[in-house]
Amino acid sequence: MIDEENLNQTIFEYADEKYGEQSKILFQKYIDEFPEKDLEMPNETWHNNFLAWLLFEKVLPETGMTIAEEFVENTTDLSPEMKEKVLQIKYIIRSKFLVISKKGLILKVKDMKTKDVYNVKLCSTHPVSPNTLITGRIHPFGEYYRFAGVFQMSISPLILDPDVLFGAHEKNELKRFESILLRRSSSLQTILNKYPHHWIDWMCKDYGLNERLKKEKVREIKHKIVNDLPQIVSNLPEKSKEVLVFCIKQGGVVKYGQLKNYDDDMDFFWNDKNTPSTIGLLRQKGLMIVGKMVFGERQFKVAFIPIEIRDCLKSLFFTQM
Repeated sequence: MIDEENLNQTIFEYADEKYGEQSKILFQKYIDEFPEKDLEMPNETWHNNFLAWLLFEKVLPETGMTIAEEFVENTTDLSPEMKEKVLQIKYIIRSKFLVISKKGLILKVKDMKTKDVYNVKLCSTHPVSPNTLITGRIHPFGEYYRFAGVFQMSISPLILDPDVLFGAHEKNELKRFESILLRRSSSLQTILNKYPHHWIDWMCKDYGLNERLKKEKVREIKHKIVNDLPQIVSNLPEKSKEVLVFCIKQGGVVKYGQLKNYDDDMDFFWNDKNTPSTIGLLRQKGLMIVGKMVFGERQFKVAFIPIEIRDCLKSLFFTQM
Protein backbone atom coordinates (compact mmCIF):
# COMPACT_ATOMS: atom_id res chain seq x y z
CA MET A 1 0.00 0.00 0.00
CA ILE A 2 1.23 3.48 -0.88
CA ASP A 3 1.65 5.71 2.18
CA GLU A 4 3.19 9.07 3.08
CA GLU A 5 6.65 7.52 3.31
CA ASN A 6 6.82 6.21 -0.25
CA LEU A 7 4.28 8.47 -2.00
CA ASN A 8 6.68 10.88 -3.72
CA GLN A 9 9.00 8.11 -4.85
CA THR A 10 6.06 6.18 -6.29
CA ILE A 11 4.86 9.22 -8.23
CA PHE A 12 8.39 9.85 -9.54
CA GLU A 13 8.59 6.22 -10.71
CA TYR A 14 5.21 6.54 -12.46
CA ALA A 15 6.33 9.72 -14.21
CA ASP A 16 9.66 8.19 -15.22
CA GLU A 17 7.97 5.12 -16.69
CA LYS A 18 5.43 7.13 -18.70
CA TYR A 19 7.33 10.32 -19.54
CA GLY A 20 10.98 9.37 -19.10
CA GLU A 21 11.76 9.33 -22.81
CA GLN A 22 10.13 12.77 -23.14
CA SER A 23 11.95 14.34 -20.19
CA LYS A 24 14.24 16.51 -22.31
CA ILE A 25 11.33 17.69 -24.46
CA LEU A 26 9.23 18.51 -21.37
CA PHE A 27 12.14 20.40 -19.82
CA GLN A 28 12.69 22.54 -22.90
CA LYS A 29 8.97 23.06 -23.45
CA TYR A 30 8.05 24.22 -19.95
CA ILE A 31 11.20 25.69 -18.42
CA ASP A 32 10.05 29.26 -19.05
CA GLU A 33 6.85 28.61 -17.09
CA PHE A 34 8.71 27.42 -13.99
CA PRO A 35 8.15 30.18 -11.38
CA GLU A 36 11.56 29.67 -9.75
CA LYS A 37 13.56 29.42 -12.97
CA ASP A 38 15.64 32.55 -12.21
CA LEU A 39 16.41 31.73 -8.58
CA GLU A 40 20.04 31.01 -7.76
CA MET A 41 20.24 27.51 -6.29
CA PRO A 42 22.64 24.58 -6.54
CA ASN A 43 22.00 22.66 -9.76
CA GLU A 44 20.62 19.58 -8.05
CA THR A 45 18.27 21.69 -5.90
CA TRP A 46 17.10 23.64 -8.94
CA HIS A 47 16.35 20.48 -10.95
CA ASN A 48 14.57 18.83 -7.99
CA ASN A 49 12.33 21.88 -7.63
CA PHE A 50 11.63 21.96 -11.37
CA LEU A 51 10.69 18.29 -11.28
CA ALA A 52 8.37 18.83 -8.29
CA TRP A 53 6.69 21.72 -10.12
CA LEU A 54 6.31 19.61 -13.28
CA LEU A 55 4.79 16.68 -11.39
CA PHE A 56 2.49 18.46 -8.98
CA GLU A 57 1.61 21.86 -10.47
CA LYS A 58 1.94 21.93 -14.24
CA VAL A 59 -1.28 20.95 -16.05
CA LEU A 60 -0.26 19.13 -19.23
CA PRO A 61 -2.33 20.23 -22.25
CA GLU A 62 -2.45 16.64 -23.54
CA THR A 63 -4.30 15.33 -20.47
CA GLY A 64 -5.79 18.43 -18.85
CA MET A 65 -4.26 17.19 -15.57
CA THR A 66 -1.05 17.34 -13.61
CA ILE A 67 1.06 14.18 -13.66
CA ALA A 68 0.16 13.65 -9.99
CA GLU A 69 -3.56 13.87 -10.80
CA GLU A 70 -3.07 11.43 -13.66
CA PHE A 71 -1.25 9.12 -11.22
CA VAL A 72 -4.24 9.20 -8.86
CA GLU A 73 -6.62 8.38 -11.68
CA ASN A 74 -4.56 5.44 -12.91
CA THR A 75 -3.42 3.94 -9.60
CA THR A 76 -5.59 1.48 -7.67
CA ASP A 77 -3.17 1.05 -4.76
CA LEU A 78 -4.17 4.33 -3.12
CA SER A 79 -6.52 4.73 -0.17
CA PRO A 80 -9.24 7.42 -0.48
CA GLU A 81 -7.35 9.44 2.15
CA MET A 82 -4.09 9.32 0.18
CA LYS A 83 -5.88 10.22 -3.07
CA GLU A 84 -7.29 13.32 -1.41
CA LYS A 85 -3.88 14.31 -0.07
CA VAL A 86 -2.22 13.96 -3.48
CA LEU A 87 -4.91 16.08 -5.11
CA GLN A 88 -4.29 18.83 -2.53
CA ILE A 89 -0.62 19.21 -3.43
CA LYS A 90 -1.21 21.42 -6.47
CA TYR A 91 -2.55 24.22 -4.26
CA ILE A 92 0.91 25.66 -3.71
CA ILE A 93 1.54 28.82 -1.69
CA ARG A 94 4.76 30.69 -2.52
CA SER A 95 5.98 33.26 -0.06
CA LYS A 96 8.32 34.17 2.74
CA PHE A 97 7.17 32.39 5.91
CA LEU A 98 8.07 33.50 9.42
CA VAL A 99 8.32 30.68 11.97
CA ILE A 100 6.17 31.71 14.94
CA SER A 101 6.63 28.58 17.03
CA LYS A 102 7.76 24.98 16.83
CA LYS A 103 6.67 21.84 18.67
CA GLY A 104 8.04 18.50 17.57
CA LEU A 105 7.61 18.28 13.81
CA ILE A 106 4.95 21.02 13.69
CA LEU A 107 5.86 24.57 12.71
CA LYS A 108 3.40 27.42 13.00
CA VAL A 109 4.37 29.83 10.22
CA LYS A 110 3.03 33.18 9.04
CA ASP A 111 2.85 34.14 5.37
CA MET A 112 4.56 37.53 5.34
CA LYS A 113 2.51 38.64 2.32
CA THR A 114 -1.01 37.74 3.44
CA LYS A 115 -0.39 37.41 7.21
CA ASP A 116 -2.22 34.06 7.14
CA VAL A 117 -0.95 31.46 9.62
CA TYR A 118 -0.38 27.78 8.73
CA ASN A 119 0.56 24.66 10.67
CA VAL A 120 3.29 22.96 8.65
CA LYS A 121 4.42 19.42 9.44
CA LEU A 122 8.07 18.58 8.76
CA CYS A 123 8.94 15.18 7.32
CA SER A 124 11.87 14.82 9.72
CA THR A 125 13.52 16.70 12.57
CA HIS A 126 15.22 19.95 11.58
CA PRO A 127 17.00 22.56 13.74
CA VAL A 128 14.70 25.41 12.69
CA SER A 129 13.68 27.85 15.42
CA PRO A 130 11.13 30.66 15.97
CA ASN A 131 11.96 33.92 14.16
CA THR A 132 13.41 32.00 11.19
CA LEU A 133 12.39 33.47 7.84
CA ILE A 134 11.86 30.78 5.20
CA THR A 135 11.51 31.54 1.51
CA GLY A 136 9.80 28.64 -0.18
CA ARG A 137 6.59 26.82 -1.04
CA ILE A 138 4.00 25.02 1.08
CA HIS A 139 0.93 23.00 0.16
CA PRO A 140 -1.98 21.41 2.04
CA PHE A 141 -1.59 17.73 2.85
CA GLY A 142 -4.39 16.36 4.98
CA GLU A 143 -4.82 18.24 8.25
CA TYR A 144 -1.47 20.01 7.96
CA TYR A 145 0.63 21.76 5.34
CA ARG A 146 3.96 20.49 4.01
CA PHE A 147 6.98 22.24 2.49
CA ALA A 148 7.25 21.72 -1.27
CA GLY A 149 10.60 23.49 -1.44
CA VAL A 150 12.82 25.74 0.66
CA PHE A 151 15.02 28.23 -1.21
CA GLN A 152 16.41 30.36 1.59
CA MET A 153 16.45 30.43 5.39
CA SER A 154 17.64 33.23 7.66
CA ILE A 155 17.26 34.41 11.23
CA SER A 156 17.03 38.14 11.70
CA PRO A 157 17.09 39.80 15.14
CA LEU A 158 15.44 42.78 13.43
CA ILE A 159 12.15 40.89 12.94
CA LEU A 160 10.32 41.46 16.21
CA ASP A 161 7.00 40.15 14.98
CA PRO A 162 4.19 40.26 17.59
CA ASP A 163 3.13 36.74 16.61
CA VAL A 164 6.59 35.40 17.44
CA LEU A 165 6.48 37.07 20.85
CA PHE A 166 2.94 35.82 21.40
CA GLY A 167 4.00 32.33 20.31
CA ALA A 168 6.77 32.35 22.92
CA HIS A 169 4.29 33.41 25.60
CA GLU A 170 1.85 30.70 24.50
CA LYS A 171 4.60 28.07 24.62
CA ASN A 172 5.58 29.09 28.15
CA GLU A 173 1.99 28.99 29.36
CA LEU A 174 1.41 25.57 27.84
CA LYS A 175 4.61 24.29 29.44
CA ARG A 176 3.40 25.58 32.81
CA PHE A 177 0.16 23.59 32.62
CA GLU A 178 2.03 20.54 31.36
CA SER A 179 3.97 20.63 34.62
CA ILE A 180 0.93 19.83 36.77
CA LEU A 181 2.07 17.25 39.32
CA LEU A 182 0.12 14.01 38.95
CA ARG A 183 -0.22 11.03 41.26
CA ARG A 184 -1.26 7.58 40.17
CA SER A 185 -4.52 8.12 42.04
CA SER A 186 -5.22 11.65 40.70
CA SER A 187 -8.89 12.05 39.77
CA LEU A 188 -10.14 13.73 36.62
CA GLN A 189 -12.09 16.30 38.60
CA THR A 190 -9.04 17.28 40.65
CA ILE A 191 -6.96 17.71 37.51
CA LEU A 192 -9.61 19.70 35.61
CA ASN A 193 -9.87 22.09 38.56
CA LYS A 194 -6.26 23.08 37.82
CA TYR A 195 -6.95 23.77 34.12
CA PRO A 196 -7.22 27.38 32.89
CA HIS A 197 -10.76 28.72 32.57
CA HIS A 198 -10.70 28.93 28.79
CA TRP A 199 -9.87 25.19 28.46
CA ILE A 200 -12.83 24.34 30.66
CA ASP A 201 -15.09 26.69 28.68
CA TRP A 202 -13.94 25.09 25.42
CA MET A 203 -14.69 21.58 26.73
CA CYS A 204 -18.14 22.68 27.90
CA LYS A 205 -18.92 24.09 24.46
CA ASP A 206 -17.59 20.97 22.75
CA TYR A 207 -19.71 18.70 24.96
CA GLY A 208 -22.80 20.96 24.84
CA LEU A 209 -22.77 21.85 28.55
CA ASN A 210 -24.19 25.11 29.89
CA GLU A 211 -23.08 25.40 33.51
CA ARG A 212 -22.04 28.84 34.81
CA LEU A 213 -19.45 28.30 37.58
CA LYS A 214 -16.12 26.58 36.94
CA LYS A 215 -16.75 24.05 39.72
CA GLU A 216 -20.07 23.09 38.16
CA LYS A 217 -18.54 22.95 34.68
CA VAL A 218 -15.78 20.60 35.85
CA ARG A 219 -18.29 18.32 37.53
CA GLU A 220 -20.47 18.11 34.42
CA ILE A 221 -17.49 17.55 32.10
CA LYS A 222 -16.44 14.61 34.26
CA HIS A 223 -19.98 13.15 34.23
CA LYS A 224 -20.21 13.60 30.45
CA ILE A 225 -16.90 11.82 29.83
CA VAL A 226 -17.65 8.94 32.21
CA ASN A 227 -21.27 8.41 31.14
CA ASP A 228 -20.84 8.89 27.37
CA LEU A 229 -17.37 7.38 26.98
CA PRO A 230 -18.31 4.70 24.38
CA GLN A 231 -19.84 7.31 22.07
CA ILE A 232 -16.96 9.76 22.58
CA VAL A 233 -14.37 7.09 21.80
CA SER A 234 -16.26 5.80 18.76
CA ASN A 235 -16.00 9.25 17.17
CA LEU A 236 -12.22 9.47 17.60
CA PRO A 237 -9.80 9.01 14.67
CA GLU A 238 -8.08 5.63 14.58
CA LYS A 239 -4.71 7.13 15.50
CA SER A 240 -6.14 8.61 18.71
CA LYS A 241 -7.67 5.24 19.58
CA GLU A 242 -4.24 3.64 19.03
CA VAL A 243 -2.74 5.99 21.62
CA LEU A 244 -5.44 5.14 24.15
CA VAL A 245 -4.92 1.40 23.59
CA PHE A 246 -1.16 1.78 24.02
CA CYS A 247 -1.53 3.74 27.25
CA ILE A 248 -4.10 1.37 28.72
CA LYS A 249 -1.82 -1.59 27.99
CA GLN A 250 0.89 0.22 29.99
CA GLY A 251 -1.43 0.66 32.97
CA GLY A 252 -2.83 4.08 32.09
CA VAL A 253 0.41 6.07 32.49
CA VAL A 254 3.34 6.32 30.04
CA LYS A 255 6.38 8.51 29.84
CA TYR A 256 5.63 11.10 27.20
CA GLY A 257 8.62 10.19 25.07
CA GLN A 258 7.01 6.83 24.33
CA LEU A 259 4.41 8.67 22.22
CA LYS A 260 6.97 10.44 20.02
CA ASN A 261 5.59 8.84 16.84
CA TYR A 262 2.20 10.50 17.27
CA ASP A 263 1.28 14.12 16.49
CA ASP A 264 1.18 16.15 19.70
CA ASP A 265 0.65 19.66 18.35
CA MET A 266 -1.18 21.66 21.00
CA ASP A 267 -1.85 25.38 21.41
CA PHE A 268 -2.49 27.09 24.71
CA PHE A 269 -5.34 29.12 23.24
CA TRP A 270 -7.69 26.57 21.72
CA ASN A 271 -9.54 27.40 18.51
CA ASP A 272 -13.24 26.79 17.95
CA LYS A 273 -12.68 23.47 16.22
CA ASN A 274 -10.87 20.33 17.37
CA THR A 275 -7.14 20.16 16.83
CA PRO A 276 -6.02 17.73 14.09
CA SER A 277 -3.30 16.49 16.45
CA THR A 278 -3.63 12.84 17.55
CA ILE A 279 -2.67 13.51 21.17
CA GLY A 280 -4.01 17.06 21.27
CA LEU A 281 -7.52 15.83 20.46
CA LEU A 282 -7.42 13.38 23.39
CA ARG A 283 -6.37 16.20 25.68
CA GLN A 284 -9.15 18.48 24.48
CA LYS A 285 -11.67 15.71 25.10
CA GLY A 286 -10.39 15.15 28.64
CA LEU A 287 -9.34 11.57 27.81
CA MET A 288 -5.65 12.21 28.38
CA ILE A 289 -3.75 14.49 30.73
CA VAL A 290 -0.17 15.62 30.19
CA GLY A 291 1.72 16.45 33.35
CA LYS A 292 4.64 15.47 35.57
CA MET A 293 4.93 12.35 37.72
CA VAL A 294 7.62 11.10 40.07
CA PHE A 295 9.41 7.86 39.15
CA GLY A 296 11.99 6.98 41.77
CA GLU A 297 13.76 10.21 42.59
CA ARG A 298 13.03 12.03 39.32
CA GLN A 299 10.07 13.74 37.70
CA PHE A 300 9.11 12.81 34.16
CA LYS A 301 6.63 14.25 31.70
CA VAL A 302 3.83 11.71 31.30
CA ALA A 303 0.61 10.99 29.45
CA PHE A 304 -2.04 10.01 31.99
CA ILE A 305 -5.40 8.35 31.32
CA PRO A 306 -7.93 9.43 34.01
CA ILE A 307 -8.51 6.59 36.47
CA GLU A 308 -12.30 7.01 36.18
CA ILE A 309 -12.33 5.80 32.56
CA ARG A 310 -9.60 3.14 32.48
CA ASP A 311 -11.83 0.14 33.19
CA CYS A 312 -14.37 1.25 30.61
CA LEU A 313 -11.62 1.75 28.01
CA LYS A 314 -10.32 -1.76 28.73
CA SER A 315 -13.80 -3.14 28.10
CA LEU A 316 -14.24 -1.10 24.93
CA PHE A 317 -10.92 -2.00 23.35
CA PHE A 318 -10.01 -5.46 24.57
CA THR A 319 -13.40 -7.15 24.34
CA GLN A 320 -13.42 -6.16 20.64
CA MET A 321 -10.01 -7.72 19.95
